[in-house]
Amino acid sequence: MNIEICKWYNNAKSPVLLMIDDLANTWVDTNNSGSLDLGEDWGYFKNQENSSFRYLNDVILKYFPNIKVTFFVPVGVRVGILENPLFCQISLPMNADEESKQFFKSIHENPNFELAYHGITHGKVGKQATDFVQEWATFMSLDEAKNTINEGISIYHDAIGVKPRGGKYCGYTGNDFSDESINQSGFSWWFRYWNRGVSKGVGDSDICGQDKNPITNFDVKRFGSNQVIDIPSTVYGGLLNGALNPLDLSIKGIIKRIFKKSFIRWKLREIDYLLKHHLVISVQEHIAPSRDDGKRQSPNIFDDQGSLIGIFRYLEDKNVWYCTGSELADYVNIRDCVTLVSVNENIFVLEHPDKYSNQCITLKFSENAPFRIMLPNKINISVNEGFANLPVMKGEYLII
Repeated sequence: MNIEICKWYNNAKSPVLLMIDDLANTWVDTNNSGSLDLGEDWGYFKNQENSSFRYLNDVILKYFPNIKVTFFVPVGVRVGILENPLFCQISLPMNADEESKQFFKSIHENPNFELAYHGITHGKVGKQATDFVQEWATFMSLDEAKNTINEGISIYHDAIGVKPRGGKYCGYTGNDFSDESINQSGFSWWFRYWNRGVSKGVGDSDICGQDKNPITNFDVKRFGSNQVIDIPSTVYGGLLNGALNPLDLSIKGIIKRIFKKSFIRWKLREIDYLLKHHLVISVQEHIAPSRDDGKRQSPNIFDDQGSLIGIFRYLEDKNVWYCTGSELADYVNIRDCVTLVSVNENIFVLEHPDKYSNQCITLKFSENAPFRIMLPNKINISVNEGFANLPVMKGEYLII
């Protein structure tokens, strides 16, 4: 019987992550009313009425209980866009008070959620929006970058009780020191680039990385001496907006709505491509649209609500694995570090470093008829549909 290690957990075609930027202790009062309106909150109002976190759960996630979300948190005082803002912004560190700590900690402890690192301030304001400098682009040396990251990790740890395992560059922007600062700061995974490549989708510049191979560009990689896992960002949350936006009165918008089904089918080819090649489906969003310069932050869960529901409805009958960034990284590490050795036709062993003991790996078998595997601890596991999720152990696995 032929046996192989599956690329993804549960023999899925692709892992699926919903990644949401800038969940922060911040509020932008876009009409200077002094009260919270829908879409203004970045996390300052916790789970209160009209808060963005409640909107996410009540309007989007309630339809999809299996989806897992990785939130990227600017842990300190998140800056605005302008030196002289048009609207009032309130921002505090995530550990500003016990209520704030409890809010962020409760999210991280939810099995469907995870908090990841997204800088301290997110960057440096400018006189105009185009003058804004993303946080990792502000560092003038490796030591400066590392010291700032250590300060941010301390804030995160004070609020959550653990250190962040992964994160993302603000605006997918860095400089010559950035990758090494992540490599030396203890992170096990990171989002470095907007990897769609074909269409920019996020930001105004080419931030797609250097890999022009249409398949490897969208796959998991590693960087640095510590082999940090580099997870690609692959799907724009507003992918289907063109066919769903009734306010777009342009000729192009009207045509898209007339041919709505065809347009949606055409856009979903991006996801079909990722599924076909067993690549990561990571959906990029922001927790709110509000900015202190009066522009709307894009993508965001409010403007893209219909698109997100359409994307996840499409994935409902697909063989996918919903996971967080850390869960994906854990499986990739196990997959890459475990070696399957066949002893004979009915016995195999899984050679592995001790730190991966009792973690699960998915094996695929050439035999599709149901059978069982006796683990090294003598417990039997049923194998159906030709694959099984097995705990990694020392000793022999017996096919019976």
